[in-house]
Amino acid sequence: MRVKVKDIAKAAGVSTTAVSLVLNGKPSRLSDATKEKITRVARELAFQQDSLRSESGERVKTMGLVVPSVSDPSYLNLLSRVQSCADGVGYTVFACVSEEDSERTCRAVESLATKNVDGILLVAPVTVEHDDRLTKMLKTLVSGAVPLVLVDRAVYSVFGDFVTTDNKYGGRTAALYLAEQGHGRIGYLGGPQNVYTARKRFQGYREGLAGRKLPYNEALAFFGDFSRESGREGAAELYEKGCRAVFAANGLMTDGAVEFARERGLRIPEDFAIVGYDAPGAQVPCICQNVSLMAEKSVDLLMEQIEAHGAKVPPRNFYITPVLSNGEGLPGF
Repeated sequence: MRVKVKDIAKAAGVSTTAVSLVLNGKPSRLSDATKEKITRVARELAFQQDSLRSESGERVKTMGLVVPSVSDPSYLNLLSRVQSCADGVGYTVFACVSEEDSERTCRAVESLATKNVDGILLVAPVTVEHDDRLTKMLKTLVSGAVPLVLVDRAVYSVFGDFVTTDNKYGGRTAALYLAEQGHGRIGYLGGPQNVYTARKRFQGYREGLAGRKLPYNEALAFFGDFSRESGREGAAELYEKGCRAVFAANGLMTDGAVEFARERGLRIPEDFAIVGYDAPGAQVPCICQNVSLMAEKSVDLLMEQIEAHGAKVPPRNFYITPVLSNGEGLPGF
């Protein structure tokens, strides 16, 4: 029976990530004793390292991509754009879907590292905690173990290359737009505040209100779970509170808010104004991320790390400015 990395990890009493780092000769914080033990166990079990190769015998260049969902069009778009960028530099993408689950993300990252991919692009799940197993694993990776770029969502205390949208700017732009249309009670529909993107969009929304000297009303802020249903539920709740304009800070929640308005027979924007976020099918004014540029910059940073061959690269953060569309779809992104 063929020996696998998990067999070595079990015999040595370490994680599969630790085994992968040692067998692939990647730098890590593991002690010399642990490294020696892993090497010895692998030798005793007669482990043979796999390496993906093409028909010509050349090693296949690969990178991993972990996204929370493909039901959200923005992540499906990101996957497509990353694949296109990777094709341009001769790399194949292995894509994994975490379904917003930290443990599932851990397994995906471990599997990608075990398969010896050249680097990993990761959109962290909403369930990641400050000091959980996933956070600890990511800290090991950004220390130089495996090239890693965080995309879209930051992770607390993990300091590495990071590419995202200027989410605060997007939230501020949405609130200012609605205020300029004459609305005074502007509601907010967003995701949980432990998530980086949701927190920044909410901060921008509050800044936009302050910029027009409008008071922030806690009762007009609804925090859902990024789903279409929570968008519909939140829109109904805010409408009952007398709110006639909302910023829906997520694509699926935008769709839910539009569905609520149509079910109630409300005219948009005359009866119920909505500014969405990354919801091209909603046909309402929308804050649009430049997903193409985000994918391009993420792949560029990952390639720089890969080509550095283990040399330490200082962490870099890139914030890409979104734009407000007129409700007729995405502006060329």
